[in-house]
Amino acid sequence: MSQLFVLSDDQQALDAPAVVVLEMPPNYVLFRHAHICHRFEVVVKGSLEAGGRILQPGDVMTAAPGELYGPHTAGPEGCTTVEVFGSLEGVFRVTAETADGPREFDFSTGDLPPDYEPLV
Repeated sequence: MSQLFVLSDDQQALDAPAVVVLEMPPNYVLFRHAHICHRFEVVVKGSLEAGGRILQPGDVMTAAPGELYGPHTAGPEGCTTVEVFGSLEGVFRVTAETADGPREFDFSTGDLPPDYEPLV
């Protein structure tokens, strides 16, 4: 489950900063991907394996536009993060690795990578 907060009076402003609260169930694997904007993410509950490290509440991850990261795996109790994006558009425009190489997907239109597992 996730919640989206747009930091603007215009909730559709694609250039407005946005925040996503992401609740991952136990052992959920978030696929390797990148966004089109700067982002940072803070673990607020549970744990998350990222790049060979186990992140705990208070740990922070960052990524520049186009910088691939992941996969990330939620711990046995799940994980909740708060992810801050430089733009609302960056929440939805995601680059993922495919069999044919990196490709951009637009989650706002339902265009999803083949290895994407929905949060249940």
